[in-house]
Amino acid sequence: MVQDPGEPGEDTSEPRGGAVGPSRAEAGDGANGVPEPEAEERSSAAGGAGPSPWSRAAELLPHSWRGYARNFSWRDLPWPRPAPWRYRSSRFEPGPLGLLGVMLAAMAVTLLLIQTGSGGARGEGDELAEEPVTVPGPPAGELRLMLVGDSLTQGSSGDYTWRFHLWSHLREADVEIDFVGPRDDLYGLDDGEPGNRDYADPGFDTDHAARWGTSTRELATGVAEVAAEHAPQYLLLLAGTEDILAGHGADHALEGIGETVSTVRVVQGETRFVIGELPAVEGTGDDGRFNEEIARFNMGLVDLARQLTSGDSPVVVARVADGYAPARDNWDEAHPNARGELRIAAAFADALADPLGVGRAFERPLPRLPVGPPTAPEPVAEETGDGLVLSWEAVPGATGYRVVQRRVEPDPDEASVLPVEVEDDGGERSVLVESLFSGARYEFVVRPFKGRDEGAESEPLQLVWDDDPPPGPDGIGVRDGGATVVWDAVEEASHYEVWVRPLDCVSADERRSPGVPADVDGMPGSPDGGAAPPDGGADPSPPAPDPVPTDPPLPDPGPTPAPEAPLPAPSEPDGGCERRDGRGPEDGEGWRTLGSAGEEPRWTATVSGAYEVVVRSYRDYVEGGFSDSALLGGG
Repeated sequence: MVQDPGEPGEDTSEPRGGAVGPSRAEAGDGANGVPEPEAEERSSAAGGAGPSPWSRAAELLPHSWRGYARNFSWRDLPWPRPAPWRYRSSRFEPGPLGLLGVMLAAMAVTLLLIQTGSGGARGEGDELAEEPVTVPGPPAGELRLMLVGDSLTQGSSGDYTWRFHLWSHLREADVEIDFVGPRDDLYGLDDGEPGNRDYADPGFDTDHAARWGTSTRELATGVAEVAAEHAPQYLLLLAGTEDILAGHGADHALEGIGETVSTVRVVQGETRFVIGELPAVEGTGDDGRFNEEIARFNMGLVDLARQLTSGDSPVVVARVADGYAPARDNWDEAHPNARGELRIAAAFADALADPLGVGRAFERPLPRLPVGPPTAPEPVAEETGDGLVLSWEAVPGATGYRVVQRRVEPDPDEASVLPVEVEDDGGERSVLVESLFSGARYEFVVRPFKGRDEGAESEPLQLVWDDDPPPGPDGIGVRDGGATVVWDAVEEASHYEVWVRPLDCVSADERRSPGVPADVDGMPGSPDGGAAPPDGGADPSPPAPDPVPTDPPLPDPGPTPAPEAPLPAPSEPDGGCERRDGRGPEDGEGWRTLGSAGEEPRWTATVSGAYEVVVRSYRDYVEGGFSDSALLGGG
C-alpha cells in the first residue's frame, strides 16, 4: 500500500491519547439507602444466580413501569426508514420507549451522583476534581467490544467500514477480541433498506449495534437492553452527525451521548467507553453552519468525558476529527470512504491503546487506500438493431457508472466518456451505444463510482462493430455518351468506390492474321492495297489519349486512398477494345482505385480513353462487393 505522506491536516506526530476525566470520590450506599449497582452485582454473584442487570434497573423504576420495562425488547423497536437529513423534521420526536429511556437516564445520573457523593459537577476549586484517574487495565481473556452509532459506523453496501479496519488492527496486535451486538449488516444503497451484507471484505467479526440514520437520543432509548444482552466490556460510540445535519445542534447531540453512557452504566457498570469526535462535512449546501456545530460538539465532548468518567468506567475521546479532510476522506457529504474509515479506526485504536491499554496505536503516516467500489464490473456486449448494448451485473455500493469508449482501428481516437444513460434493471445495468462506424474496432471500459469516488474499472472489452459486408451494386451502365457511370443503389451501403483499368485495345493491322495477301497488287502491309510508304517504315502511331487527372481525395471514413501515379494511357481503340481477362479488382491485374465516389449511385467520369470500370460498395469501414464492369470509350 502506498503511504499517505504529508497530506493537508495529517498528524504525523506521535498519536495522542484520548481525553479522560478526573476521578470521583467513591462512596457506598447513598444518603437514600440506594445500593451501589456494582456492589449489588457482586453480592448477587457471591450468593448465587442473582437478577439480570436489566431486571435490577427495572426494579428501580416506579411500580407502574416495572412490568413494561421487564418485557421491553430492543429488537421490538421499529427500524426507522432514514430519510435524507435535509428532509428531516427539525423537531426531535422520541420513539415509543422514549419516556422509558429518559427515566432510565435520569435514574442513572442520580445513581452516579449518589456514588460520587456530590450534588453535581465539581467546581474548579474542588481538590478532588484535580485528582488523576487511575484507568483500569483490560480484563483477562477475550475482550468484548460493542460498536454503537449511526450510518458512519454501520456503513453501506460495498464498504469495508471502520469496524473492519479496527478489527484487523487489533488482531494484528494479537489482541483477543469479540465484536458483539444485535446486528451484522450494512445499509443497502440500492433498496434503501438495512440487511445488506455486501461487505468489501466480509472476513471479520461483523457484529455491531449501529443503525443508519439514527440520532443519539434514539440510540440512548434502546442501548441499555442491548448492553444487558451482550455485556460489552468496551463500548465504542460514534454518533451525533445525524443530529447536527437534521438541525438539532451540538447540545442536542451531546445530551444524547450523555444519556447513552449513563443508561448503559445502569446495567453494565464497569463498561469502558470510547467516544469519537465527529468529522467535518462537505457539500451539504450549508457546510459553514454544520461544521461550526460539529466543532462545538467536539469541544464539548472532551468536557463531557471528564464529567462522565468514573474509576471503574472511564470515558475516553477518540480524536477522529484530527487530520480528517472530507474532500479526501468522504464519498459524499458526510460518509467515509475507505480512507476515512481507516482514519476513524486509527483514532479509536489510539484511544484504546492509550490510556486504556488495549493493543497498540496505529502507525503513522496512514497508508493511502484506494477508494470507490472495489469490485470491477464485467461488461458483455450484444449487437441489436438499435445499436450496441453493453450490460453488467450491479457492483455493490456503486451509486453510478461511466462508460469510456475508444476507437482502436482504423483511425484511432482518444478515449471519451459516453453521454449515455445507464439503465437499471434490478441487479443488472446496461447502456445503449449508438453512432458506431461499421467495421471499426472499439474498446469499452466501465467505471463504477460511489458518490465522487471512482472504483475498480472493468477489463477493456474490444469488438468490431457490424462487420458484415454489403453486396456489390447491380445495374451498372454508361450514360451521357460515356460521361457518366450509373448503378443501382445498395440499401446497406454508406458510400461507393470506383475502380478502373485500361481496356485491351489493338489496331486493324494487329488484328489481321499473318500471311493474308494484299487486296489488289499483292502488296502486303497496305490497308488499301496500295504500296507501302516510300521509306518502308510503319504507319505513324495514333496520338496518345489525354492524361488521367489526379484522383479525388477519400472522405473520412473511407477506403484505400487514390493512387499516387496517373493511370497509363490506353491505345487508341481504332481497331476495337475489349476486356482483358474478365476478372475484377479482387483477382485481376492492372486495376487501380479512383477513391470514393460519394453516397450517390452515379459517377462523372474523370478519365478519357478506353477503360473498364467497376464500382464497390462500402458501409463505413466495411468493404463490400464489386459490381460487374462497364466500358468507357471502348467503341
